[in-house]
Amino acid sequence: MVTYPKDWDESKLLDHVSLVQGLTYTPENVKPTGTLVLRSSNIQNGRLSLNDNVYVNAYVPEEKMVAQGDILVCVRNGSSALIGKSCVLPELKYTTFGAFMSVLRGDTTGYFAKLFESNIVQEQVRGRSNATINQITKNDFQSIQVIVPDKPEQEEIARTLSQFDTYIDDLAELIEKKKGIREGALEDLISGKTRIVGFSGERKDFSINDITREVITGGTPSTSRREYYGGNIPWLASAEIHQKRITKPTTYITELGLQNSSAKIAPEKSVLIALAGQGKTRGTAAYLTKPMALNQSLAALVTNEKCNSEFLYYLIESMYSSLRELSSGDGGRGGLNKKLIKGVLVTIPVDVDEQEAIANTLLAMDEEIRDLETERDKIIQIREGAMDDLLTGRVRLTK
Repeated sequence: MVTYPKDWDESKLLDHVSLVQGLTYTPENVKPTGTLVLRSSNIQNGRLSLNDNVYVNAYVPEEKMVAQGDILVCVRNGSSALIGKSCVLPELKYTTFGAFMSVLRGDTTGYFAKLFESNIVQEQVRGRSNATINQITKNDFQSIQVIVPDKPEQEEIARTLSQFDTYIDDLAELIEKKKGIREGALEDLISGKTRIVGFSGERKDFSINDITREVITGGTPSTSRREYYGGNIPWLASAEIHQKRITKPTTYITELGLQNSSAKIAPEKSVLIALAGQGKTRGTAAYLTKPMALNQSLAALVTNEKCNSEFLYYLIESMYSSLRELSSGDGGRGGLNKKLIKGVLVTIPVDVDEQEAIANTLLAMDEEIRDLETERDKIIQIREGAMDDLLTGRVRLTK
């Protein structure tokens, strides 16, 4: 049980902010332009996103137009996980919010936006929401209890947590910028539009079959045989392709499972291609950092002396769209296979040293992005701890 400072006051959330419920509109009011309507999809990771917009051409009462500093809250949704999700709104003109949304208005210190986001309030929201229709009502809001400091301390807590938010947002923006630069470099270096300083040698056409020692495909031991699983042989399914640099298997199989299935072990430094898979999986490339057995939805390209394995990984990654188009099956819904992959033609530097230099350049970019992502994730964790400490008074910023 949380023990709050004695000088903090217990009250109701709606003693501090007012609740305004969203706009009800009919489908015929939805137009290509007009008044922007904010919905649950506009809340992404606690921030406002304007990538999925709906507009209405209808009368909107002034109170249902959003104001800067309003706290937008999802109050009804098909997914219970979205109930109570919130974000603070910047200044937005000609913007309202839909019937399944509400705003909490009048947060003069910025403290209540942080408090509403925290587990302190979210646990009350989840406890009071109607699980049958995934909804929180006005009565639910009226019952939410809070224990809060005076306004100067509210302001200091909100300011401190906002500094974390700014740093996290800046990191996220830098990561996206670095990814954009990296994507441009991938295209230019792989295509030969940009050459690494010191290299100007010939580029030549090869098939994948020409530059690989073998192409390995795998299989799945029977899941009904318990003795095939729980061994010490790492085994991969296609879902793991999104690790990009594969370090963790899906599961482990036994030697008996390997011998009694089509699963085969691909060596370290193999380049993997997802032959099939849901959504965007098919055609995705990855790099194997240690030997692992594969299932039937993966192919491993093992390079020969003509091709650097790291370079081939980046080459295959750059071919994602063309590999998906190559997939067999009606309408591109089929899959890749060993024969199709071996026949793919590529243009690469003949000099393997140039291939390695290209790979090292792109690898350095990837490592920089991973370091930034690690830093972002670390700050997010620190911020979560700071939020819990500050909003419960375990750590005081002012006396």
